[in-house]
Amino acid sequence: MDQLYLPLFLLNTVLTLVDASVGFHMAPLLLSSRSDENEAEAGVRTTRRLLPAVVALYMFFNCMGYFQGNMPYLLTVSGLILFDLALQFYLNHRRRVAGNDADDEY
Repeated sequence: MDQLYLPLFLLNTVLTLVDASVGFHMAPLLLSSRSDENEAEAGVRTTRRLLPAVVALYMFFNCMGYFQGNMPYLLTVSGLILFDLALQFYLNHRRRVAGNDADDEY
């Protein structure tokens, strides 16, 4: 089990970077359905400003789990990152499906 700490730590690091880049690019898409353009722009700016804090928290807990040698902690961080990624893709899918339904009505 000790052999899995480093690979899981590295996987979490890569997943964190993927999550941040996906979040950076999906924020405008997810907020584009807002009727007020200023409100949508403010939401995108706020989301993009929060991304470094989220990355810092993920990496802090990832490092804490690695250096303490706590496998359940590392697996929990992996689960949270994967849940965050899945939720972003799910929300984007719902936005696209809702947009297609709205187009079909006209």
